[in-house]
Amino acid sequence: MQSLLLVIALILLGGCTSQSVKESAPKTTDAASAAVDASAEAEVSAVNASIAESKVPKRPKPSDYPVAPFPKDALYQLLVAEVAGYRGEYSTALEKYVDMALKTRDAGVAQRAAMLAVYLKRYEEALTTSKIWVEQEPNSIEARRYLSEQLLRIGDMEQAIVHMEAIKNLGGLANFESFAYSAANMDDKGREVLLEAMSRMLAEYPGDAQLMFSKAVLLEQSGQLEEALQLANQLLVSKKDINVIVLKVNALKDLLRTDEALVFLESTLEELADKRRLRLIYARMLFEAERLVDAEKQYELVHQQAPNDSDILFALALISMEQGKDESAKGYLNQMIRFNRRANEAHYYLGSIADKNDKIPQAISEYKMVGPGREYLAAQVRIAALLADQDRLDDARAHLENQRANNPDRYNRLVMIEGQLLSERGHEAEFFELLEMVIQKQPENVELLYFRAMTGQSLGRLDVLEQDLLRVIEIDPGNADAMNALGYTLADQTDRHDEALVLIERALEIKPNEAAFIDSLGWVQYRLENYKDAVTNLRKALSLFDNDEVAAHLGEVLWVSGEQQEARNVWQKALDARPDSDILKRVIKRFVAP
Repeated sequence: MQSLLLVIALILLGGCTSQSVKESAPKTTDAASAAVDASAEAEVSAVNASIAESKVPKRPKPSDYPVAPFPKDALYQLLVAEVAGYRGEYSTALEKYVDMALKTRDAGVAQRAAMLAVYLKRYEEALTTSKIWVEQEPNSIEARRYLSEQLLRIGDMEQAIVHMEAIKNLGGLANFESFAYSAANMDDKGREVLLEAMSRMLAEYPGDAQLMFSKAVLLEQSGQLEEALQLANQLLVSKKDINVIVLKVNALKDLLRTDEALVFLESTLEELADKRRLRLIYARMLFEAERLVDAEKQYELVHQQAPNDSDILFALALISMEQGKDESAKGYLNQMIRFNRRANEAHYYLGSIADKNDKIPQAISEYKMVGPGREYLAAQVRIAALLADQDRLDDARAHLENQRANNPDRYNRLVMIEGQLLSERGHEAEFFELLEMVIQKQPENVELLYFRAMTGQSLGRLDVLEQDLLRVIEIDPGNADAMNALGYTLADQTDRHDEALVLIERALEIKPNEAAFIDSLGWVQYRLENYKDAVTNLRKALSLFDNDEVAAHLGEVLWVSGEQQEARNVWQKALDARPDSDILKRVIKRFVAP
């Protein structure tokens, strides 16, 4: 009788609980959570169907709801959980369900707890109860799916695969795609485990399209592009699936076969002309290939289908700007503003068009319309510069001060914009006055201390650099960037090389693979006439970061070490890549006769 009462309570109250949870559950955007929510929604639908049937006035038989009898105390706790759920006290209900699932090991209770835990985003409890559910009902596809999704969420791929394979073997739909896409953030070993599982399943289910696609995604992420391409081609023989098409295009691009990808997309769009996603990919690739006229044509076709789409309008505006068609670009940008879609970007680029055409008041007006977003700081830089160019430096500074008052979250960056404006235009006294004023108010503002230090160095004030960087290190003892910056400067511009070495080595203890720090180490070793170690470290730095300054350093050490031909080769290679590099030109002029 107790069991029957519990079943009736679960049915009559369960529908209210599940429906309420469904309505109150927050949405999620990641693929794994979407899969979990989809599974839970199916669960709710099943429960609601049972509720509908329960409204028929008939007395249920015990055989209709086979459950194990519960001790009186367990039954009471389960009824408490149901009442809590009915009242909307979902956390209390879940705690009771989880406790009872652990104590009774009952599949039905575990299922109830797992479903509620997923809706409440209480994933630890969902994992615990899903394990009990599978333990008690190993042939339940639904139980396996819940558990595999929770294991996938915590990154336990090996165990998740075990249950996903079981779902497949039980005749269910195994969501291997979620594994494949999750592998984007996985290490090589994890991907290898997944690939082995996919291969094993394909041997058992040859020709399974879902498994083939999932394996192709994994192969692409692992850099095995030819194998991924081969699988994509096999899948496309029977069906022109858009996800497979995109996979093939990405593989071709990664193989540097862009022209082939473009031809493939063009022919595909002849057959699937209404696939907007593919046309957008095609248009973007044409733009990247600098085929602006062709790209514009494709974007226009999409624009006809979605005239208010801000992404399309913005792309067309950029293409028009690249082609020098300012009026056309302005038309698209004004449409974005009219539809209130990406308006900040539209105002910024309208400002840049006016700026380019020396329509200064119009440019400033548009830049001032740029609100918070990616373009905001760039707009403030241009406003300040344009005002200063008109001999209105005080107005520029007042504007930036006003922006700081209205945008406290951008305070540091706006101070830096004003500071850079002053230092670049020769107002050194005003620069130091500004920074001193703000740092006195915020004496532990590491970002502004670092900014003043590096600007001080560019102005020849090594005393300021040393003072501020030491203060940064005092405030933040783990600030490796400050240690390296001070160490490199001491190595490069003073004879305090031993001090420099200590600072740089401390920085490398914190960030051992930082190319800039390794370059600094090589440079101070060069200053200490330890040429052998200097060359070793500078080679390593250049291999990690192909940079003109690192190449200049390596070439100089090689030259002084007697390896002059290699030095020439290093410099020439770097100069070919960066023909305008002043640092390379200076070092070559010093060592190589003009």
